[in-house]
Amino acid sequence: MEINILLVDDESSCLNSTKASLSKFSNVSIIGEASSAEEAINILQKHEIDLVFLDIEMNDINGFELAKHINSIYPNTMIIFLTGHTSFALTGYEYQPVDFLIKPVNILRLEQALTRAKNLKYNIKEKKETKIGIHIEGGFEIINVNDICYIEKSGRKVYIVCENGEKYNSRDSLQKLEDIFGNYGFYRSHQSFLVPIEKIKSIQVDEFKRSYTLKLDNVKEKLPLSRDKYNEVKELLLEKGMKFY
Repeated sequence: MEINILLVDDESSCLNSTKASLSKFSNVSIIGEASSAEEAINILQKHEIDLVFLDIEMNDINGFELAKHINSIYPNTMIIFLTGHTSFALTGYEYQPVDFLIKPVNILRLEQALTRAKNLKYNIKEKKETKIGIHIEGGFEIINVNDICYIEKSGRKVYIVCENGEKYNSRDSLQKLEDIFGNYGFYRSHQSFLVPIEKIKSIQVDEFKRSYTLKLDNVKEKLPLSRDKYNEVKELLLEKGMKFY
């Protein structure tokens, strides 16, 4: 399984050194090189990047700031930090990197880090391709679980809403679907909604704290969040590694 890599370092000698070390490994493809955060973001927008080798100390931006952006916008993109100082490691683990590598990169440590990244990529791919059969009007529909935006009960009908714009009318009750999809990270955020925890982008509260809503990845509309579910959702996000400040 090939792993697509982006190198980010504002020192050309370090870029060349890391590239030379990576050339010793098979199933590795360097998609781009960037010497600034702006260049890195431009490449991330245009290409599917699995792994970023990210220098922490750069002139235009701290590597941790870019890591935070990558974690937020490209959650499946992994990060390996490159640094000349071990003191950064304690702070850096907040950004859930695959590894920290000290410059100049030790080839044995690099192999360990790449192996870990490849294993993680395999796990992500498996998760993306989890498919199950859903009981709908007229039979069954095979749906990729990761394509589901949310599940909604509207009147007497229950709909499974997917990212590709498709909407399936399920013949199962919302309670039964909650039992099924609870195993895939879905949560009953409201009496009429099931949402995938990992797709929650924000929790919004009106100024009087009378109503709560959720914003999900790839969903334009805001979905209701029951007031008594607010703390529980926050706890679930904390368990997933989300930080609140």
